[in-house]
Amino acid sequence: MNTFIRLFITLSFVFLLSGCMGGKMSPQQESNLGAQQERQILSKVRLIRSGKMYHTVRKVGRRIASVSGRPDFRWRYHLVNNPKQANAFVLPGGKIFVYSGLFRYAANDAELSAVIAHEVAHALRSHGIKNASRRQKAGMLGALLHIGMSVAGVERSTARQINRVYGQGATLGYIRPYSRQNEMAADSIGLMLMAEAGYDPRAALSFWRKFSRSGNRIPEYLSTHPAPSSRIANIKALLPQAMALYKKNRFRQR
Repeated sequence: MNTFIRLFITLSFVFLLSGCMGGKMSPQQESNLGAQQERQILSKVRLIRSGKMYHTVRKVGRRIASVSGRPDFRWRYHLVNNPKQANAFVLPGGKIFVYSGLFRYAANDAELSAVIAHEVAHALRSHGIKNASRRQKAGMLGALLHIGMSVAGVERSTARQINRVYGQGATLGYIRPYSRQNEMAADSIGLMLMAEAGYDPRAALSFWRKFSRSGNRIPEYLSTHPAPSSRIANIKALLPQAMALYKKNRFRQR
């Protein structure tokens, strides 16, 4: 049996095993994991616990959470004191962190709601858990491939090359496209959430246009996030639907 046949059998075995991987966490497990991660992060960052920005984050966050359909989530909102970092992220179970540097681009409540609604959407779809599971699955497949090549007697130099190609292929063809897909889904869901919460969805466009002008951009296929032009095009396409929700929602009618 030559090397390539043995390698083919090994790869078939690897992908057969891959079908047995990837369990699903319960909502309680997600919440517990998020709370654990939250404690770890809170021990490493400085928070802002008063002032206009702090109260704005909490106000907007609570309003978005009220239309999320997940009252079982223990939604919490933290403002990280880091004016140089324009970022936000969410942990499983609804623990949201907003960096103070984001206010350079979020000029009002509606623009901030675009960011927070995006993070809430990630929590609703368990994107953090799913992304981590996908990376773990790719890593386990890589480990199995490495073991399989050793058993098959593949030469060391050939094995290194195959491992390198696998690593690049898994990252560019399996992990990052999935991450970009989740980011786009969070944009879409978040747009509807902010509209239902009474925030003008057109503010998502103004925010992303400003944010897209910050920093250097890498090609989309190398990134975990969609290109700004892709995000903006997606938001524009969904804007009529979002505006219909915005015009009839209970918050705006007040």
